[in-house]
Amino acid sequence: MIKLAIDLGSSMTKIYRADTNSGVVLAEPSCVAVVGNDETVKAIGKEAKNLIGKTAERTTIVYPVYEGEIVHMNLAVIMLKEFLSRIGIKATALKRAHVLFSVPCGLSNRVLSGYANLVEECGLKKVWFVEQPYLAALGAGAVLTDSDPVFCLDIGGGVSNAAVVSADGIIAGISMNVGGNNMDANIISKIANNNKLLVGALTAEKIKNEIGSLSPSALGTVVAEGSSLETYKPSATSVQAGDLTDCIRVYVNKIMEYAVEVLRILPAEVAAIVNRNGVYLSGGVMKIPHVPQYIGANLGMRQRVCEEPQFATVLGGGVLLRDPVLLRRFAKQIEE
Repeated sequence: MIKLAIDLGSSMTKIYRADTNSGVVLAEPSCVAVVGNDETVKAIGKEAKNLIGKTAERTTIVYPVYEGEIVHMNLAVIMLKEFLSRIGIKATALKRAHVLFSVPCGLSNRVLSGYANLVEECGLKKVWFVEQPYLAALGAGAVLTDSDPVFCLDIGGGVSNAAVVSADGIIAGISMNVGGNNMDANIISKIANNNKLLVGALTAEKIKNEIGSLSPSALGTVVAEGSSLETYKPSATSVQAGDLTDCIRVYVNKIMEYAVEVLRILPAEVAAIVNRNGVYLSGGVMKIPHVPQYIGANLGMRQRVCEEPQFATVLGGGVLLRDPVLLRRFAKQIEE
């Protein structure tokens, strides 16, 4: 029987196959390139993302999931069906597959209904919806019990989640529309102001991944290519790692402000356990050097990061799919 965990993120879609030893079988941008007013699909996933900033007026890049909510149902269905096809899941097998979907912490019933409509349109029959903090905690290596709550902080591309969870449920949590994409936009502004060069979103993301750091002594240099804001001609400039630190720090600080609010409302006994266990960190931003250490130091807690933090959510989904008792506890029901 096919068992899949799906993290349909605002920036990236990740799929984990739990019935085989395949592990993470797909990680692609959650975007679709469409042409014309009738939105004819031109490209999906990484092929669509590669077209950002390079298309003519008739082609538009659409992100069907925005800030954790499905905002373009038709394209979301087309995109997910294509991703499932890319991992070898035929349409005829979808109705027999067991599928777990990650959903944002504290989402409304209206947003959850959007996910339910998506799976129905895709032909999926056996589906569970689980709030992201449970999955991130399990994927980051936490063991969830009734008496030992854990604090997890996940920073994604478009959405970040902070929560204290146990096997009994989410004790306190929040979903924030802040993430790595904000850092990319800030990098674009920084290079424009400092270097008089306009770079695209793909270039900003690449620069962040190559030399981004929160280390006080961040080193590294890259050549950024774009359009000169003075001559309006193609140009290039050298960007230093230290120039990007503030672009990353300002959003990490904002996310931590919300995380601290979650911690402040905890009962004293829970706070004591959380302080002893430390914070479980996940999300692609955790791969930026010194970000986990910076968060741990500012929260005054030991930080725990798994080897592949960008896959923590789908890895946690794989854990739940192998534990039907815990899955039934965490699965979210749609209210009529």
